[in-house]
Amino acid sequence: MLANGEFELRSFIDTPSLVLDLDIFKNNVNELLAICAEYGVSLQPHAKTHRTPELGLLQQELGCDGLCVAKLGEAEGFAQAGIKKITVAYPILGSAKVERARTLSTSIDLTLAVESVFGAESIGYIFAQNSQVCPVLLIIDCGLGRDGALPENAPMIAKAIDAVPGVKVVGIMTHEGIVYGAPDRESMITASKKASEMMVGVANAIREAGVNISRVSMGASASARVAATVPGVNQIRPGIFAFNDLGQIALGNATFETCAVRVLSTVVSRPTADTAVIDAGSKSLSADLLPAKEHRGEYPGHGLIIGKSGWIIDRLSEEHGMLTWIGEGTPKELNIGEQVQIIPNHVCTVFSSLNESVVISKGEIVNRWRTFAPGASR
Repeated sequence: MLANGEFELRSFIDTPSLVLDLDIFKNNVNELLAICAEYGVSLQPHAKTHRTPELGLLQQELGCDGLCVAKLGEAEGFAQAGIKKITVAYPILGSAKVERARTLSTSIDLTLAVESVFGAESIGYIFAQNSQVCPVLLIIDCGLGRDGALPENAPMIAKAIDAVPGVKVVGIMTHEGIVYGAPDRESMITASKKASEMMVGVANAIREAGVNISRVSMGASASARVAATVPGVNQIRPGIFAFNDLGQIALGNATFETCAVRVLSTVVSRPTADTAVIDAGSKSLSADLLPAKEHRGEYPGHGLIIGKSGWIIDRLSEEHGMLTWIGEGTPKELNIGEQVQIIPNHVCTVFSSLNESVVISKGEIVNRWRTFAPGASR
């Protein structure tokens, strides 16, 4: 890595491209594995971040406790690649999907997620017909307002689900996405502890209701290092941590040096002295701004252009990134044909949009890895 935070690239790479530094990726995984080992917590990375078989296998090889995924198609793809333990952290409904899950469970250690008795019954019906029992995690809403049982209703729902033939409640899980909206690091740490302690309390209430659960699983890179230290939490499922992005840098969880990805783009136009256009638009960078408005003052726009302070990615169309100069004085040089390196705001959408990682080690290209086909979203 160069002094200004740019990757050293010793070979030409066409643009737009997602460049992945394999050495930084491994260091990030090993760093969190060490924290988890210290506190007796398992690390099951959320692989919907990268959807890349080679990266999933490498995480398994480094010592992660299998993978977490968002969709059943991802689980099938990773299982085919050789992953032995997978949690699908998304409610699965419909007989076709449940039958696919049942078939998959005959070859790997598979855990499904549920949030309702209805969902559990749809899973249990097909598993019981085949004399199988599916381990499930009850999803808890810890304040994001997305899916999941409300904490106060969780003991009653867990008990009802555990009585459904063909399923067994083995734990609870959540995505504490509210942590991403924290305005500063201290608030982020406080929110992470609060969400983790709430989940431990819900688990204890479920046990008191007569359901013997063992897993308390947290799921956000923003809170991962905090959640792992909370007594009673025994699994974390972060995804972004292995790569990092501008969102993690803004929260104080990462630096340029621990961010394993850059979007490489080319300046294709200089319409005026204080504007420019690059060939990375919303299909390459995503349209996401940083979640907390407090962070947008320091990191405005749709990603950070390394070594070009004063220039921001102001607007995006599908194939164009429109840059604006907001620095002091005369705009810094930015020439047509020049390549720039960008730390994306949200790395998950970059993987899914560009569908390929140009993998480097010590500045040299060592591989190119493709993500799953779009069918993995089902």
